[in-house]
Amino acid sequence: MIKKLMTKRLCYIAFMAFTLFLMVKAVQPFAYHSDRTPRMNNIPPRIMRLFQKTHPVCFGRFMMEVPEQANVVWGEAHLPYIVNVYPGAGTGVRAQIRDTVAEITEWEHTTEPSMLLGIFDSVNIDSKIVVGYTSGSSTSFAKFYSYIRLGEHAFLNGGEELGMFGPDLSQGADKKYAYLLVEEFRDFAHRLRLRADNEVPTDPGVCIEKGFVSVGLDYKELELISVGFQFPEFPDVSFWITTHSMNKPSEDESLEAALKRGREESSAIGLGKLYELIRTLRKGDRVIGSWSGAESLAKVPGKTFGSSEYEFLFMTPGAASDYTRPSVSVGLNTGMKAVSKEFRLTDAEAIAFWDKLTSSIRVRPTVDPAASGQALEK
Repeated sequence: MIKKLMTKRLCYIAFMAFTLFLMVKAVQPFAYHSDRTPRMNNIPPRIMRLFQKTHPVCFGRFMMEVPEQANVVWGEAHLPYIVNVYPGAGTGVRAQIRDTVAEITEWEHTTEPSMLLGIFDSVNIDSKIVVGYTSGSSTSFAKFYSYIRLGEHAFLNGGEELGMFGPDLSQGADKKYAYLLVEEFRDFAHRLRLRADNEVPTDPGVCIEKGFVSVGLDYKELELISVGFQFPEFPDVSFWITTHSMNKPSEDESLEAALKRGREESSAIGLGKLYELIRTLRKGDRVIGSWSGAESLAKVPGKTFGSSEYEFLFMTPGAASDYTRPSVSVGLNTGMKAVSKEFRLTDAEAIAFWDKLTSSIRVRPTVDPAASGQALEK
């Protein structure tokens, strides 16, 4: 439940950013360096103090520096199946396995002895893979639950409905493909290990909450990672990142496409007057680490009369079949909480805050750079 709430929060923030940014109009002049990175001159004192002590955070195949007191809020990971993490819930894994088996076997199958396809061993005695049909009248689809206990933490890989089909769909469903999928989940469990919150591994792989998934040169799956940050010094500020590698990028994931959708949606719900009140602080092409995209930094009307909030967004559709250049959305939002004036950012502080965070994002160095950026097969 906690994980779902965090994911919904990240999605809500992203939705708000998309909606508001599509209504941005007049752009004020702003200078970039020749490499399209922002100039960071005269950083405001409060932002300078905030970044005097930082620590690295590893997410997916990337890392960044955040203020020492920043809180990390993880969303769901897909590698390529959903990975949910339950910190401190390791002792409850066995009970959850029993509950899942009981739920599956509660129903009867019309042609099979049971809805339960099997309970399979995993990395240790507390970890199991549970597979059951999704329908009592079909043998084509099943849900795969890979419960993993590592120390005090619990991980659930899967829980999705998957078809039990081979490469040739005309041959229909076959149980043998279910067992091949079981091997995929078992392999993932063996490649997962615990990771300290401040650990930045040097071997190729993917950082998730509390864990690290090692990968080799033969790993060619899609990846989606989402993570957010909150800051005690500025409690109404939220910063979030979503990366999604794919074998064919889409221009629908570009900032301009998002702006177009936003204009259309805003007009449809009668927000034309709000458009007149939005002020663009900066807008243009931008390079963040290995990501070439575009950003838009806007100041929008707040929830109370006379107040205003910041909605900053960077997007890039990414590159085909490249883990280091996925489709990316990065955002900074204020107004998530009601705070007094002393905790609110000024325009200069908001821009400096954004630039300090985004400029620190980079590909995580590994002992085998080629493996960390291994391209997907087309």
